[in-house]
Amino acid sequence: MERQRAGDSIGLTIQLNSDTELRSIGLGDADEMFAAIDRNRERLHQWLPWASSGYSIADTYLFLSNSLEELARHESLTMTIRHRGNLCGAIGLHRIDHKNRSSAIGYWIDEAHEGKGIVTAACRAMVNEGFRNFGLHRIEIRCATWNHRSSAVPRRLEFLEEGILREAEWLHDKWVDLRVFSMLAQDWV
Repeated sequence: MERQRAGDSIGLTIQLNSDTELRSIGLGDADEMFAAIDRNRERLHQWLPWASSGYSIADTYLFLSNSLEELARHESLTMTIRHRGNLCGAIGLHRIDHKNRSSAIGYWIDEAHEGKGIVTAACRAMVNEGFRNFGLHRIEIRCATWNHRSSAVPRRLEFLEEGILREAEWLHDKWVDLRVFSMLAQDWV
């Protein structure tokens, strides 16, 4: 894995392999990100509260703008996942709690790129980034109990499964239970 920083954190690129990289987001990603979300809308809708039928290009611009503001305040880090230069997903350290030195990783990927190890490699890179460059002590991954693909990622990375948060997230029209996985800095190899 190769890591490059172009002057500041806004130009961050993390090379996962010869074909795949993470790039910090910019407003110029809006059209490509919206297109990926739109073609995966039905699938993403079952896991992500924001992936509704009303999600628009304006929502994508707002998300990117808010993410850039949070990055400037060191409150989060959102990156695009790119395979052969094309945006195929997103990943981020969300809600960085500086007092407790903790954060959570969230991610989604285009269905055409599932099952290739891209999300696992992207999560590994974000964990490295969080522990090495953000000084985090704890990183969580939370996912719906019935999202088996998403649950497989922290298991492959040897996160500890801590338990289930009952009815912890409102997903469109119902409460869902979330499985919680964690990794501590001293346990990360």
